[in-house]
Amino acid sequence: MTSGGASEQLAQAAEILVPLAEEATVRIHGADAGNPLLGSGFFVAPNWVLTCAHVARAEGEVTLVGAPRKEVRVGYRDRLLAGVVEWAQPAGPAAGVPGQNQGTGYGPGGSGYRAADRVPTGWAAPDLALIRLVDPLDHPCVWLTERTAKGYTTNPVAYFGWLPMGDVLVPYSGRCVISGQLGVGGGGLIRLSNDDEMPQGLSGGPVVDLVRGEVIGVLQARRAERDGGLAVSIQQLRLLPTAENPADDLYHRVMTAHDLYHADHHKFLLNRDFYGWTEAHGEIGASAGRALTPGRRTTLLGLLAQLPPPSARALGDIVTEVRGAAGQGFAVAPRAWRDGLGMLYNLPHGSELEAVLRYAVLAATAERTQPARESDERKLWEWAQSTAADQDLTMLFRTSLMGEWTSRLRARHAEVPAQTGPDPALRARGEAQLEIIPRGWEPDRFDWRVTVSPESGEVDCVDEDFRGTAVADLPARLAAPLTEAFRRCDEPGYVAALQLAVPGSLMAFAADTWRLDPDGATLGALRPVVVRRTDPPPDTDADVAEERLGRWHALHRRAPDPEVLDCEDSQTRPLPDDDELRARPQEMLPVLCRSGAAAPEALHRLLRCGYSVALWRRDPIESRQVCSELHRGVPRAVRAARTAAGLPARLADLRAAVAEGVPEAFWSGALALLYDDPTRPLTLPGTDELLETP
Repeated sequence: MTSGGASEQLAQAAEILVPLAEEATVRIHGADAGNPLLGSGFFVAPNWVLTCAHVARAEGEVTLVGAPRKEVRVGYRDRLLAGVVEWAQPAGPAAGVPGQNQGTGYGPGGSGYRAADRVPTGWAAPDLALIRLVDPLDHPCVWLTERTAKGYTTNPVAYFGWLPMGDVLVPYSGRCVISGQLGVGGGGLIRLSNDDEMPQGLSGGPVVDLVRGEVIGVLQARRAERDGGLAVSIQQLRLLPTAENPADDLYHRVMTAHDLYHADHHKFLLNRDFYGWTEAHGEIGASAGRALTPGRRTTLLGLLAQLPPPSARALGDIVTEVRGAAGQGFAVAPRAWRDGLGMLYNLPHGSELEAVLRYAVLAATAERTQPARESDERKLWEWAQSTAADQDLTMLFRTSLMGEWTSRLRARHAEVPAQTGPDPALRARGEAQLEIIPRGWEPDRFDWRVTVSPESGEVDCVDEDFRGTAVADLPARLAAPLTEAFRRCDEPGYVAALQLAVPGSLMAFAADTWRLDPDGATLGALRPVVVRRTDPPPDTDADVAEERLGRWHALHRRAPDPEVLDCEDSQTRPLPDDDELRARPQEMLPVLCRSGAAAPEALHRLLRCGYSVALWRRDPIESRQVCSELHRGVPRAVRAARTAAGLPARLADLRAAVAEGVPEAFWSGALALLYDDPTRPLTLPGTDELLETP
């Protein structure tokens, strides 16, 4: 290709990639009065921002994992969002310590480099920080490279950030090329050429490889009195502290969320007029000479992200087996399945595609300390199998791939059998009940009754009010009666559930979001809150009543099998007809994702077809919103609950995690649980009369 052709191709790539990167680049502000600009950052996963430690730590106390966290503000578009610095390394500058801790002498405070803003010098590697948004937000994310730093070349790059111009903050982007790397294996710092200036305020912004279309670094420093500077390699994120439990491992949390974000959006956008990073990779020819198309790579990374993370040693063994030799000279060891995949590019010998497919099979059949869903392993195998067929690989290789899959599965330890006996949580315990009664002539006011059902089953009224209470006044008015009801029902080691008894028209009544104490947590974060219907029961037919009992007992004695009934690939679909619903296995747990305003009628149909337990999204979802997180999250939550008896407590745990701002739980924020026990029908206090709405 001529020089002119290469320049034209580069200009086209920049035109495609720059808007994607700019949209994901944010401002980092102090939380103090005036919210001063500290630097830049960018979204790497839903509700996670990556920046430099010297930006996140420009003001406030030292921040370490496990120590008191520092609050900042994240500027996105015209909003200032609350953020918490979950990790920053190092904790602060060290006098006389060069910016790179691998003996190079380069970095802020050494060899003519200084931080790209006004903060002190002396920040050692990795000089990175992760900021968690406190409240959920729908936003774009960049694409982080999975390649090793050794694979970086002298490609042109673009860098992004925000800078002050007078009293106005404006976005900025610059262009330069990679002029070298510092540290063993190039895994520390990336040297940037002096083709463009790097003004104050850009520290923490993304550095995008314009040829590969991926973020390879975080802008860290500029050269004193000259143009050019340094960026921290993305591989330095692997220095995040490890945790025995994957749920507590910040590196795996963020990288899993990153890969699932892109896989979800690629799958969702296939039939829509949207444009994402995977589509951009195809447009700029980023897959030229690679084994996988951009779409296959995105799909593979999403499938790998759904597996439990490997240990570093096990991952290293698998990569060595696939490569045929151990990787040498890498600055930081791989930690996630995506890292191992990145070590299979540009192999010195052999087929890259065959290596990638073998890697997928070995990952799907690996021995694990944490159990994987069989369906997730099966999807990864099916991906490898279909890719091998589509790429016309030899029958010999495809046969060997199948042999490796079956032999490794056979050699693995047998799974622990599912629980089949009765669940101990089935024993009768005290429960609090809140009945909400609409006033047809006053749509914004409600009557109510608070009762308790002790183990004996006899219903006792705590308080009631039939004078009509405004909806905004319900939390304050009900605080004392509900507190008394909980006091009567709670036991040591047991927090009683609140049964919200409402007619079908009020199924979306969000009592779990109330705060009985203005300074306390929400009701749903403190205890289980489940929904029951007060409409006439649809089981006057003896066969339906028997079916409800059978399904109820099956869900409480065996592991439920959740199935999303109204959504497929983020597209609304109609519920199955009644005959089809009745034919479903008794262990099936219905899940509603996109029913929205039609949820009450859908739930009534489920009750009519013999179902007493169901999960549904209470808040309507926009037609263009991706919902894959709920589709993955529900099976995990159900598996953790073991049986339907554990679902109320598991949902309370998720609501508590949402209240604490845990991004991995945000998918469950509007999740509600229908839990209409046919063995303990709702009755009026002091009578055997069934509780029904007028």
